[in-house]
Amino acid sequence: MADQAKKKSFFDTLEAKLNKPWLKNKTNFYRLFSVSQKAWLGMIDALNALLDSEEHKWMKIILEDLIAQLVQWTELADAMEHHTYFFGQDEIELVRSSQLAWNLVDTLNDIADNLEQSNEISGKLKKALMYPLILLVWSIAAALYIDIKVLPNIVTLFPDQNDIPKITQVLMTVAERLQAYWLYLLLVIVVIIAGFVYSYRKILPFKIAVDNLLVTAPIISPVIKWNYQYKFAKQLSQFYSAWMSPVVSLQLIWNIFSNYQYKKKVLEIKKDLEAWFSIFEWMEWSKLFDSILIQIIHVWESTWTTKSVLAKISDFYKTQLETRIDVMMTAIEPILMVFIAWIIGSLVAAIMLPMANVVNTI
Repeated sequence: MADQAKKKSFFDTLEAKLNKPWLKNKTNFYRLFSVSQKAWLGMIDALNALLDSEEHKWMKIILEDLIAQLVQWTELADAMEHHTYFFGQDEIELVRSSQLAWNLVDTLNDIADNLEQSNEISGKLKKALMYPLILLVWSIAAALYIDIKVLPNIVTLFPDQNDIPKITQVLMTVAERLQAYWLYLLLVIVVIIAGFVYSYRKILPFKIAVDNLLVTAPIISPVIKWNYQYKFAKQLSQFYSAWMSPVVSLQLIWNIFSNYQYKKKVLEIKKDLEAWFSIFEWMEWSKLFDSILIQIIHVWESTWTTKSVLAKISDFYKTQLETRIDVMMTAIEPILMVFIAWIIGSLVAAIMLPMANVVNTI
């Protein structure tokens, strides 16, 4: 019976994860819940109002469960922990702390703002990558079609196959191999991608090497660094505004970060705080953080009056991050164009050289 219950629980959780509501559903939840609390509406009444207006099936299930738990006098943060596939651990701890500090309205509003800003940055990055990706895919597809379908017809015009130019012979060989082994090639590509994902998630040395490359690569590293500085300043501002201790705040930031280098640095700062050292002392010589942010942290630790400054500096980093994304794409596009030009140039040469030889022969 226990195994059956466990098995059922596993499949229920998996189903919930696969049908997880969209980010906009979460943002609307926090925004509207904040408005209802500002209007002094009871939590259960507020959730019932959200339930009536919600259309997403699984979001309705989450709201119904929250209501059922609140009716049984469960704290909101504890009720949210039943849905960690949807609510982030940092969001849950922010709600828990803000309830104790009696600033739930501001915290809910801050979470909604943070989600909207994160979604805006993510959307900008996806949009920036979409154009070169589509261009690359279509270029490769067109090149394969010409190589497999067009080039063989041109080669048949040659009575003597030894007169075919070398580049044409090479591309013909590639076309023959692709036609004969395309399934194996596809399988190799899938294995490489799956192996990379698995190694990054499960093999620590591999993850360290990849993450270290990300923070040192010339074109990518500025985007990575500004992104993590934005997250660090924004999250730290939110946690301090919710009156959370620096140690707990850093632990939650450690949970949020995915890059090993930044996770390691945040963990080092947390351990030193537990040993009564300051955040500034461990950030001072780090190349992972900007000197402006380090100095603001230093001032905050001296005066304890700069939580609003952290929020403002996070807005500055957000603007800089968007600029860095544009710069990155401006740098990537010429490289991509050179690669596409090389593919097209090779195909043009493979087609035009045989045709020129045929014309000369005639």
